[in-house]
Order: sequence, then structure tokens, then C-alpha cells
Amino acid sequence: MSLEIQQDVPLKPYTTFKIGGPARYLCTVTAPEQARDAIALARSQSLPMFVLGGGSNILVSDAGFHGVVLHPAHLGVEVEGQEAARHPETSVRLHIKAGEPWDRVVGRTVEQGWWGIENLSHIPGQSGAALVQNIGAYGQQLSDVLEHAEVLRLSSGELQTLAAGECRLAYRRSIFNSTRRGEFLISSITLSLSAKPKPQLGYRDVQAYFADRGNRQPSQRDIREAIIQIRDRKFPYPREERGGNAGSFFKNPTLSAGEGQSLEARVGARFGHPARDRLTASRSRSGAAGSSASDSVKVPAALLIDLCGLKGFEAGRAQVNPSQPLVILNQGGATADDVLCVAGHVRRTVYRETGVVLELEPELVGFSRREVNRYLGIGS
Repeated sequence: MSLEIQQDVPLKPYTTFKIGGPARYLCTVTAPEQARDAIALARSQSLPMFVLGGGSNILVSDAGFHGVVLHPAHLGVEVEGQEAARHPETSVRLHIKAGEPWDRVVGRTVEQGWWGIENLSHIPGQSGAALVQNIGAYGQQLSDVLEHAEVLRLSSGELQTLAAGECRLAYRRSIFNSTRRGEFLISSITLSLSAKPKPQLGYRDVQAYFADRGNRQPSQRDIREAIIQIRDRKFPYPREERGGNAGSFFKNPTLSAGEGQSLEARVGARFGHPARDRLTASRSRSGAAGSSASDSVKVPAALLIDLCGLKGFEAGRAQVNPSQPLVILNQGGATADDVLCVAGHVRRTVYRETGVVLELEPELVGFSRREVNRYLGIGS
């Protein structure tokens, strides 16, 4: 099976932000042999490599990426234990190819009555990328159901299996975007789901949705529909007619208990007691999800951005989403420069007003370290 290689291809259409300059080479990969050929191409020209899945959690430089981009396109879902899963005490395993659209997988599990990822509905991108970021929403994370992943080591082309524990999954984090970034191409993931109903309805938005409709016992289909509507209101699903976005652009900061108390005091002094009370209430709702430290607290970045009056802030054709300030919107024709100008202003303002440093969630591709510091440095 020959490798499809394209040269000087704009990456903009391959990202949900609809932003990005050209790749020197773009290689569409559907089998391990093709990945090995792409690795050989990069080595022969001493070029860097980058794996681009569904493009839902990245921002590509306007200058593009001068290297080899591997684009996984292998599709398919294999089901193990489907017949046994008709019994409510058993589980079903899904072997999902990395190129499979994530939300299509979630839709299939809901149709079949397999529980565990319904609250992860309507998240754009590919299934392999879901593992990279350990996607999570409304009380569920991929780490809750992951059994293992099959990966290809880019340095050698060797296929290997990593157990869930080896992926070191945490809040928006895995080895694939941290300690071993750039080492692997994810080929497939295997999830273990349950035939026994396990509704996760604890989040305020979800509770309010069903309370408004008088639905005290929502079905799995009801839950998926609720999540879709809630996310569409807060996190506009990237579509051509809406420009684009990369979902949450900022992570929720995790602070120690002492840091959390200091932040409350600072917010109260700067913005008043009602703002401090909002922060206290939101902290108690959020808890320390995704953190292993028992004395840590997770602070909603959206609230900090809101308190700083940054909803709707614009630079060029990029804008902080007026309804959900974690999201930066491409209003049509935005450049990477526009987006990072917005992001830098948000980071510096939040730091100046609250002392909290916001971390970015999307991966920045094709930028030099000097460029990143120029755009995002909090001291400038």
C-alpha cells in the first residue's frame, strides 16, 4: 500500500480553528507500513515530524510547519463481547482505530446502550486525539474507560501496546502531550464500557437541563442530547459557517488549598465580595477533579476571565467567546497571530488582576519558542 504524499499543503482545512499555513509534506496514513514510509521520508531530509489527527486541539502557525505531517486516516470499530453485553453486569470492549471520528463512536455506543462515554458527546476530533488530551466533560473522562492503546514508535516504526497506566492520564494530560510528546503515532485505543446504566448527572448544567424539563430519570439518549445542546450553547461546534475554534483554549488552574484561599482574598479585594462568593461557590462545585492531591482545588478559568471583563475581547478576527470565555473564536478569516494576541492579552490581564497564570490547552504547531514568549509572556 503506497503512501500518499502531498507537498506544501495548507493545514487550515485540517484544523477546527480553520487556521494554519502549509506543511512541507502531508502524509495520509492508514496502515503501519505507510507510517514507516513517512518516517523514512522525514529522516532522509532531516525534517521534524508532527501527528495531526482531527485538528481539534491545535493552533497552527501562519507560516505552517516545515516538516512531515502524519495524518491518521485509519477507520473502524471492532466490538468484543457484544453478545455478552446484553446482560447488565457485563462489559463490552471497543477497539477503535485512531482516525475514527470521536463523536461518531459515542453515538454508536448510545445506540447500543453501552455506558461510559455518553457525557463526552459532541467533542470534535479523532479518537486517537481523545487519548492524547484525556478528554473529559460533565463527570466523565477517557481515563475512566481506557484499557490500552496500540501505538507506533516514530523513532523505530515499532508497534507496541501501552496499558492505560502507562499512558499516565491526568487532567487534560497524557504522556503523548507531555513527557513523551512526539514519540508516538496512536494507531488504536481500546475502551471497556458497561451494559449497566451508570448515569453521571452531577454537573449543575446537566441537572438544570433535566429539571427544566421535569425529567427525573433521563435515558442515555436523553443524556447525549442534553450534552449536545449544552455544549453547542457554550462551546460552538466547529463548522464552516461559524469560522472555527479549538474548544477550551485555557485550562482550569489547579491550586493548593492555601493558594486557593489567597486567590479568594485577592478576588474579594479587587472585585468585591459578590465576586469572591462566586469563586467560592464554583470551587466547591468543581472540587479537585483530575488532581491526585487531596488538598488541591480546581479554579474555573472561565470565571477569572469573566471577572476581568474579557468576554468579547477582540484582536483582528479573533474573539473571546462572549458566552463561554474559555473559547477563542475565529470569526472568519482570523490568523494565528490574531488568536495569540487575544490569548496573550487574556493571560496577562488575568495574571495582573488575580495572580493566576492560565495555561493553554491547544498545542501550538510551527511556532518558535521566541514567538510563543513574545505572544504569551505574562511580563510583557
